[in-house]
Amino acid sequence: MQEISYPEKIDPRLHIYPSQEADRLKSRLLEHHETGILDAIGRELFTRMDTAGLVPIFVLRGGLALKDAYVEAAGFGPAGVIVPWRARHTEDPTVSYASLPVVPGARYALVDTLIASGRTIIACLQALRVRVPGARVDVVAPFLATAGRERVIADAADTHIHCVWHAEDVDGDGRMVGPGFDVGDLVLGWQGRHLVWSGERGERA
Repeated sequence: MQEISYPEKIDPRLHIYPSQEADRLKSRLLEHHETGILDAIGRELFTRMDTAGLVPIFVLRGGLALKDAYVEAAGFGPAGVIVPWRARHTEDPTVSYASLPVVPGARYALVDTLIASGRTIIACLQALRVRVPGARVDVVAPFLATAGRERVIADAADTHIHCVWHAEDVDGDGRMVGPGFDVGDLVLGWQGRHLVWSGERGERA
């Protein structure tokens, strides 16, 4: 894993917000696996960003961990949710459900805890391009893997990325190396089996 956050000029659309406090919280998160630590990391990011006019769209499930932190940092306002789906981790996701406020002139932001391979966030970006053509949609995630960063920069020409750590590693399956836990499971408070299904594509365990 990326041990510390640091600035690096890679692309003008990549905005990195280094934070020693976030680095300390990250070390605690890897040891204790607590959602409250994710919340604190989110606040470190959101308080450094320009959130004026931003409409967050929380990507389920990991994005739920950052909702309270966003409201605390940016204030209560219109927000949306988007639900990507795939039967297997190796598949490219599709969006099975989304709800977002139609705010004239809004700058939308897909908010998730981490961007690993980038496949999920690209699927969400593509779905939004169809539904809200011409709208600017940014990506906000404290943890950003090199693979996901490169994919978003290459595939989403108008999208800006906001993160704390920008050079995380992924394994052969496209999962982020290091946490040792599933962020979505952590957010929902259960590390055991989940029953997951989509009305269009059946179910999986």
